Amino acid sequence: QISTWTRSKRDYIRQKFFGEGYSSNAYTDFGNLIGKALETNCFDGFTEEEANFLKTIPRYDIFEKEVHVDMGDYYVLCFIDTATQDLSKIADYKTGEIAKKVSDYSSEEYLQLDIYAAGCKQETGRLPECVDVHLIDRKGNAFAGEELKLGDKFETIKRPISVDTVATALIEVNRTAREISQYYEVFLKLKELKS
Repeated sequence: QISTWTRSKRDYIRQKFFGEGYSSNAYTDFGNLIGKALETNCFDGFTEEEANFLKTIPRYDIFEKEVHVDMGDYYVLCFIDTATQDLSKIADYKTGEIAKKVSDYSSEEYLQLDIYAAGCKQETGRLPECVDVHLIDRKGNAFAGEELKLGDKFETIKRPISVDTVATALIEVNRTAREISQYYEVFLKLKELKS
């Protein structure tokens, strides 16, 4: 939700305030297909070569691990793609053109795993030792009408996690939550005036 708000307040307001819901697209559907295959170890719909490639991507003990980040007067709900039972290692799967996307997931602005790490620390009392993004190569441009296809490589982006990086992420979460709340209060007042 933070990235949606940051990317487009208009889309967020339409989805969350007006209840228009989230519309998936070819890219999110493709990513979900890959994630589901990795989670279930079921590679139906993939060629033998693609299935063998997907089996090389690191997976831990559990998938879609739910953690909560207690922010005081609200919680952030997180779903970690894959993690060890003790939450010492967590990872998120992403798909995209590796050459174009590595910098996005290496950036300090990418906060998703920092927020997940905060939830792990609240649950276990310690930060994860290993926090990775597994960027799986994807070919094709759905916007140009091209079919999306699985590439033949992946890159593991090791995210530096510390008390400071997590604190910075939580400050951004709180700032964003407060901003959304202010917009929502205005939305409710306008809605009341129209009634």
